[in-house]
Amino acid sequence: MLAAVRNLNRLEFVGETLRAALESVAVTAPEWLASWMPATWQEQYEARMDSYRLPSDENERMQLTWRIAADGYFLLNAAFAATAPGWLRQVPAICILRTVWLQQFQRTITDERQEVTWRGRDELPPSRARITSPYDPDSRSAVKRGSAWDGYKVHFSETCDPPESGRPHLITHVVTTDATVGDPLVVDEIHDRLEVKHLLPSEHLMDAGYISAELLLTAPSDRGVRVIGPVRPNTRRTVQAAGYGKTSFIIDWDTRQATCPNGATSRYWTEGLDNNQRPAIRIRFATETCAPCPARAQCTSSRRYGRQLTVRPQEQDAVLERVRAEQATEEWKAVYAIRSGVEGTIHQAVKATGARRTRYAGLRKTALAHVLAATALNLIRLDAWWTGQPLAPTRTSHLAKLDLAA
Repeated sequence: MLAAVRNLNRLEFVGETLRAALESVAVTAPEWLASWMPATWQEQYEARMDSYRLPSDENERMQLTWRIAADGYFLLNAAFAATAPGWLRQVPAICILRTVWLQQFQRTITDERQEVTWRGRDELPPSRARITSPYDPDSRSAVKRGSAWDGYKVHFSETCDPPESGRPHLITHVVTTDATVGDPLVVDEIHDRLEVKHLLPSEHLMDAGYISAELLLTAPSDRGVRVIGPVRPNTRRTVQAAGYGKTSFIIDWDTRQATCPNGATSRYWTEGLDNNQRPAIRIRFATETCAPCPARAQCTSSRRYGRQLTVRPQEQDAVLERVRAEQATEEWKAVYAIRSGVEGTIHQAVKATGARRTRYAGLRKTALAHVLAATALNLIRLDAWWTGQPLAPTRTSHLAKLDLAA
């Protein structure tokens, strides 16, 4: 879900943030701004920041950057001065300017001068906290499967009764988040809302991105919901094929030790959290144990250290291995194939309601728009059901229909 804003480079972004703040103050406190603003600012910040208006020379671009940064600090100092109206510092555009300058710049002030520099990549706040546009402070940047975007995520839940039931597929809940919120984090909210509406299903088919070991364990016991969805492979295919995948290691949970296929035992067992802040156990074999092993090349790509395994706590690890075995069966695949219908829902939402890009600024308005879009889709589907219009068949390309055996 793309935000209703332009995609800006870093220089355009800070320049447009300052311009937006000046525009806002020019409306809310015109006399105060006119009493001290340099005349050159009118020409410099009159038009929106566009790459084709900006200098192409790198030195000139850097000079412009530092001028914009200095002007932004000048405006902030004026707005937070004791002589400025107290309410001015509460103007949203001023608050956004202050936050963006804190996130993007570093300023060093000495007795003689002030020095302003860009924050380095490692010094920037995480994406979940970083503003991407002065016109939509709720929008966030994210990357998924190689695709990057600024904006939001929308999660649809719908019924998926078999065709012989005679019931239409209707959207039962919609969740909207900023783009950085991980899919597993919304599942509890979805189940909570469905339970309140007495629509909690006995089986819930989900994409792999939503599935976690904790969910597979807790959903059946806490809510009576069987979660069905694929879990990711536990190791690289080349290692698995060579017989050195994680399932080939024997884990003794009592002694907190693992044994490899060649009989070597691990030395280190460290409990902690993974990158997603979920419980994980890291098991490591000693370097001197793995170094002379003839199967080292098939087992690990590390040249300095021994083999490492990352596993979940015992109950979670067991349920993951069980689901991995189940999802390889034809019975499981037939059940999970029902979920493919939600891809059609996403396509319908994009085509019929323009859900690829929000029309509004802000998370609350965008979330409301998604609820209205889901309502519209339900009305379309109910109309088709009432008038006896069947579901469209899955489209197959002419190329796929060719009989190559002929």
